[in-house]
Amino acid sequence: MADSSRRFDKKLYNLAALEDALQVYADFATMTLDRAGDAWTVTFADVDADFGAETIASEFANYVLAGTVQGSR
Repeated sequence: MADSSRRFDKKLYNLAALEDALQVYADFATMTLDRAGDAWTVTFADVDADFGAETIASEFANYVLAGTVQGSR
């Protein structure tokens, strides 16, 4: 199965929310975090076959967004 990735602009997203999501989703995929540039990029590999890479990546992104919003309140 092909790897999938998501980019999170450093001006928009909270690093703490991203790091929390990395822990929460660790049972579903092997994830690598690239901190270079103006965005954090998370790449998903070895994804749980019950879900698929795009599903896990999308749910992960939703979790990071929710954590960022909650952390900004």
